[in-house]
Amino acid sequence: MKKSDLTCSECGAGFRRLELTSERGIQGNYHCPACGTLIEELGAAHLVLYRLTVQPSIKAIRNQ
Repeated sequence: MKKSDLTCSECGAGFRRLELTSERGIQGNYHCPACGTLIEELGAAHLVLYRLTVQPSIKAIRNQ
């Protein structure tokens, strides 16, 4: 299992990213739930999970 932290470049929301190499994932895209910005294009080789850890900036969301 690999752990990392990511931040959305548009709204500043923070995420914990978990990658399980022992499980197959689903191919697709992960978008920030607050502003819709593409965070990552996912392959099917590993299962990738995201958890919101830092709330987005309200100012950044209002300016969209």
